[in-house]
Amino acid sequence: MSLRKAGFRSVWVLALGMMLVRAGEAESADLSAEDFCFAGPLGSEGAAIERAGVNHFKVTLGHAPGHPDWANMLQFRILQHAQGNAPRLEVFFFGGSRYRFNDYFNSWSYDGATWNPIHWESKQKDSAKGDTLQFPEFARDSVIVGHQVPLSYEMLTELVDEWRQHPCVTVHILGQSTGGRDIYRLTITDPCSAPPRSERWVHYVANQHPGEHNAQWRIVGMIQWLLRDAAANCRTRSIAHFVPMMSPDAPSRGWYRVCQGGVDMNRSYRVEGADRTWQPVEAYVVQKDIEALMASDTPITDLWSMHTWQGPVEPIVEPGPEMGTQVRSWEQLREIIEANDPKDLIKPLTAGRDSGDTSYWTHGPHEQFGITTVLCEGAGSIYTQHENIESGAILMKSLTDYYQGLRREER
Repeated sequence: MSLRKAGFRSVWVLALGMMLVRAGEAESADLSAEDFCFAGPLGSEGAAIERAGVNHFKVTLGHAPGHPDWANMLQFRILQHAQGNAPRLEVFFFGGSRYRFNDYFNSWSYDGATWNPIHWESKQKDSAKGDTLQFPEFARDSVIVGHQVPLSYEMLTELVDEWRQHPCVTVHILGQSTGGRDIYRLTITDPCSAPPRSERWVHYVANQHPGEHNAQWRIVGMIQWLLRDAAANCRTRSIAHFVPMMSPDAPSRGWYRVCQGGVDMNRSYRVEGADRTWQPVEAYVVQKDIEALMASDTPITDLWSMHTWQGPVEPIVEPGPEMGTQVRSWEQLREIIEANDPKDLIKPLTAGRDSGDTSYWTHGPHEQFGITTVLCEGAGSIYTQHENIESGAILMKSLTDYYQGLRREER
């Protein structure tokens, strides 16, 4: 080999080696506290972070408005330098342990569409003692982290824009939140079918607690099932209303139960009637909507309040007058749900009163109007977006199987 060729080869090998070293350095750049952002579509108001070591950080959470003892949920973005690193986060809240940040799980994503669950290490019940999330080594530089399987207001708006293209969907804006975000209600029914709207079954489904994202994905599943070709007959004989997010200001701040006014959204119903002087605007516009529908020729048959707590999905019904008269008993609905649920995502339906508190969005409407209401809890042990959506599809199909024919037919 000539010296000239050997020289060229040496230069090329040296250059390649320098590129590999630089690439390795870029891939293993340490994360800093400045790489974390707690603002944006999924945020955590009041959170502070400090670096405790290589890939080791301590986070102190802020609190919900008006509730210094209620932790905001951990939600953030890693803006850069995540690739090749496996961060460990120790998280603390020093205001109290009533609604703990680690009661459920979190999820992480590169793109905001595909979510991976991550679980707290100790499930410590004293928030001041903290708990830890150990993330895997990331393959990309930017990462999104949210509570449960998160759903931001911006994600919801994208879904609403997609759904509104369907000819059977009407999108209503009931009003704006305190922060100026739209409060959506979707109505799904066939506008061209023969049965009069006044003879169709009417379902109303809403989520109150904004941090209970699994419940919101359950509503997404109900909507998606209703828009399938297989649900065409259901759309001809029913009207389904959906309010997927009553407190749309919350996901960007990590608020778990409240609106901007600090009101627990499932303690905001007023059985005496909607009253803006007493209720936050988010509750007021939704209750006014319910009252307007109840005064129309298409009153609500059954109203579902969607929530999350531990375990599988858990529906609890307060039966209304149609159960056991125009349709079969509520126990038959339980059997239908079980038959449609081969993976046991949903606990058997039970009947009971929602603690007798009329500020809840189940017992309140039941007392005010005498209609069927369902407190639909659970799904804290359902860790994927897919299965939360699937549970909603099961519920919607089951309602269709149960509420057969038309509302005013004699049985």
